[in-house]
Amino acid sequence: MIVKMVKGIPFIVVLIGGITWSVSAQVQVRYEPKHHQVFENQYFRVLDVHVPPHDSTLYHIHSIASVVLIFSNDTTATQLKGQAWVRSVTLAGDVFYRDYGQDSIIHRVGNLGRVEYHVTDIELLSAYQPDKNRKPLPLMQLFTSEKALAWRFTDSSLNKVVISDRGPMIAGLVEGDDIILHDTTHHKLITIKAKKETYIEPGISFYFSATSKKAISLVLFELK
Repeated sequence: MIVKMVKGIPFIVVLIGGITWSVSAQVQVRYEPKHHQVFENQYFRVLDVHVPPHDSTLYHIHSIASVVLIFSNDTTATQLKGQAWVRSVTLAGDVFYRDYGQDSIIHRVGNLGRVEYHVTDIELLSAYQPDKNRKPLPLMQLFTSEKALAWRFTDSSLNKVVISDRGPMIAGLVEGDDIILHDTTHHKLITIKAKKETYIEPGISFYFSATSKKAISLVLFELK
């Protein structure tokens, strides 16, 4: 057992079966060392999470409604504070919504696999127009909740949909080469990289195009 300091936070490293787990006082998720804040505005806080093989996060608190996008195929273990570890398999492209504002949790996540566990946690900081009646998009809908919606684009649907007059959005490219976002309102092009997210401001008109024939999986989140 080894006591270390991470950004001034004391924690204990425990070696169990060759896997290193960290135990510490809990912190808000945005301050957990493996959660890297890459974007924030009045609507979203985007946290890019990387957990190396056989490593874990610190205990951290989720207390803001969030949408989560998985970028890696991996085997993980999650432990709610005071409970046993729960093993699970994650698949690239998995998405889910959790209203941590109504039901906050304290947990830590360990990577049992052989590749880096990569996930994006998007905290929903404020509502946009929660009472607006939004028309469905002609895409594969992944979920709808009281605060957010999500869809998936594939190579068959990418170039066929023009989107306009929507709420603030985040686009995340799970698989495929670079995608071009055509912002026809401001007459500009934005490149979306693989395993990265891009903010799309509300009210604009836009569409996507591919830069290659490689298969694509693009997830689009919208704030209500």
